[in-house]
Amino acid sequence: MRTKITCLAILLFLSFNIYGYEKREASIQWKPGDCTSKLVIPKEDYAVSQFGRGKYRIDNFEISRGHFNNIYMIFQSDKKFEYTPEKEGDITAFNLRGKIYPWRSYEATIEGRQVIRKEIMIPNLLPHEKEGSKSNYIWIRMDSFKEEYNDILSSVAEQIIIDALPNNGM
Repeated sequence: MRTKITCLAILLFLSFNIYGYEKREASIQWKPGDCTSKLVIPKEDYAVSQFGRGKYRIDNFEISRGHFNNIYMIFQSDKKFEYTPEKEGDITAFNLRGKIYPWRSYEATIEGRQVIRKEIMIPNLLPHEKEGSKSNYIWIRMDSFKEEYNDILSSVAEQIIIDALPNNGM
């Protein structure tokens, strides 16, 4: 019981810090073919790395564990999708510029571990250099051990996208 209360307190603390978070420019920025706006992340407890062309990982120092409990943002062309949505799973909405995009959550085995994958594919509405760009879509995903982590990370991912839109998506 005490462990559950402690976990809930930590999650509430993390949630509070995310929803009303202060922001800063990330030390690693988007490539111009992906997005020409600044990549802005929460001021505390987050870092960005790039692990290939158009592939970014945002870690939260409190909950990230290796390849798990992170935000992956992967820019893709319409010719080659890595994203293949599952037919089963919970769906929640991301309202972006008046259009609803579905987040899908489902259980998966990744690298031999049971996780809850939460993912979404959205068109790349961010300002970017289009000539020669292969960044027509953004696949955002998290593979987390707890649904609460995915909820925290998906709201950060949504805010990162909104902050990169001209006029913050308005």
